[in-house]
Amino acid sequence: MRQRSVLTSAALSIPAAAYGAAMRARNLWYDRPGTSERAPVPVVSVGNLAVGGTGKTPLVAWLARRARALGVTPAVVSRGYGSTAGSGPLLVSTGEGPRVNARACGDEPHLLARSLPGTIVVVGSNRLEGARAAAGAGASLVILDDGFQHRRLARDLDIVVLDGRAPFDNEHVLPWGSLREPPSSLRRAHVVVLTRLRQAETGSAAIHAVMETGFAGPVVRAGHRSTGIRDVKGTEVPAPSRALAFCGIGDPGLFRRDLEAAGVVTTRFHAFRDHYPYSIADWDRLVAEARAVGVPLVTTDKDLSRLSASVGASLPAAPLLVLRIETVVWDEAPLLAALRKVIT
Repeated sequence: MRQRSVLTSAALSIPAAAYGAAMRARNLWYDRPGTSERAPVPVVSVGNLAVGGTGKTPLVAWLARRARALGVTPAVVSRGYGSTAGSGPLLVSTGEGPRVNARACGDEPHLLARSLPGTIVVVGSNRLEGARAAAGAGASLVILDDGFQHRRLARDLDIVVLDGRAPFDNEHVLPWGSLREPPSSLRRAHVVVLTRLRQAETGSAAIHAVMETGFAGPVVRAGHRSTGIRDVKGTEVPAPSRALAFCGIGDPGLFRRDLEAAGVVTTRFHAFRDHYPYSIADWDRLVAEARAVGVPLVTTDKDLSRLSASVGASLPAAPLLVLRIETVVWDEAPLLAALRKVIT
């Protein structure tokens, strides 16, 4: 087994070296003055180094709420993973809720449109045109979701989100590891946010690893908390003692632990792949299984967006509950200071 692992690592190191060289060449190109284009309004980018979920989108929501509290009209501009928007721009929301379903715009933009009143949401692979469309719709600030590698659009603040438990995984780039860029790329960031930390955790090992890359800005600790369990109409309800849980997110184990912390025993747990496009047949099987064991179904807010697109009117007829969470920034002062500097 160890020999196979060594052979696999050796085989993956070759394409990883080629990928790393390509990324370095690309970054050298964009490091030149004038290669990035500016939007009509300030741009804050929230991104990461690794593939998979690190809590970028919840932090985007946190920033949008803080920006509104500071008196500006924010817009979230996203690629819209899994959407049919193409290059876009597709105006998902003008601040009054989603105008399209999650199949058209992607589950995360749909969730943001549902949960952020007063925030404009735009999707499309051409983020520069998305930012221009957002400004045209009345935005005075653009928050770029998953934008660290999207260097065609100039930004005024670059925030990189890392998992506070393992910020660089095995420190290898794709396909050997999970990194889109080497850790040294953090040098072009302005703020690093370490997610998935409890308030009492110092994150000292992760902070030390970040500083070793040459990053010289503030490192902020963040985590998340549950804001309660709700039905599909958004009404808060008591947490059930038992439930059949399912999700299609980047870290299903985190969802399961959050349910346990809320006092919910998961009698069954189904983990689908991230952004999983539920079918009516999937839904029917889940409902039948929950009814057979006499428990409600419980899922995440992001999964609800995808279910609404595929199942629609059948959702309210089933015992479906949603665990809602939000980002908590434990050391928010440096992050708020950086945001204020951009918008004033």
